[in-house]
Amino acid sequence: MISRVLSHILWNKLVKPTRLRRAAQLHRSTDMKYVLTSILLFFCILSLNAQVYLTRFSESVYICEDYYFARENTLVYIGQEYITIIGATWCPESAKALHDSISRIIEKPVLEVINTNYHPDRAGGNPYWKSIGCKIHSTENTFDLMRNDWDTICNFIRNSSPEFPKIPLVLPSNVHSGNFKLQEGSIEVLYFGPSHTEDGVFVYLPEEKILYGGCILKPFLGNLEQSNLKEYPRTLNKLKNSNLDIKTIIAGHGQSINDVTLIDNYLTMLREYSGTSQ
Repeated sequence: MISRVLSHILWNKLVKPTRLRRAAQLHRSTDMKYVLTSILLFFCILSLNAQVYLTRFSESVYICEDYYFARENTLVYIGQEYITIIGATWCPESAKALHDSISRIIEKPVLEVINTNYHPDRAGGNPYWKSIGCKIHSTENTFDLMRNDWDTICNFIRNSSPEFPKIPLVLPSNVHSGNFKLQEGSIEVLYFGPSHTEDGVFVYLPEEKILYGGCILKPFLGNLEQSNLKEYPRTLNKLKNSNLDIKTIIAGHGQSINDVTLIDNYLTMLREYSGTSQ
């Protein structure tokens, strides 16, 4: 995987030589600053190997950058009593890494997960989340597509990334017929129509004025193999006309933090790709 190759390069080109220099200095001196430097370098390597990075965005929101395969961004919402994961990360390994990162800094349990579409970057971590007792939420559309097409979409990814693991199908446990709310209304899951996939949803945090775009909104076109190119622009225009008070959009891939202009930017990319004035 690219991230593991980068970790190897950083170790051999940056960290390893630095540690060798520090070792020579420690041999000549017992100055505590060199000991501290070695400890910091050790934890940097642990972070590189983890491939999951958790960053605080606000009092209630953390952004997880998951580099296990192609970079994806998962959202972590800290409620009054428990935590909700928006997106499940790529696989059980990355889900556990995220959970471990959360547990080190937040003393609240992770009790629920939202699959924002049926693809592995939004549902691949389901086996791990189920194993620790989480409720896994989705729409009926996502449930049906995951049940029928899970092996197909995993094989599609494996064609370009042979190292992608075989992930057992774990379906959502809490299935909703339409839009739904969690965390006493602090999380709103909204479906405006087909886009990147037939089932993809947005997740809106009204108190934070944050919209999680998932795979639907990102700074580049991305994979369009399962996209509904006819409906995609219409879905984004419905979002624009919904009058949601949005200050920040968290993209599901690439640069995570964006302003509301990301919607128009993506519409422009779709028009250019399709060669239409839609």
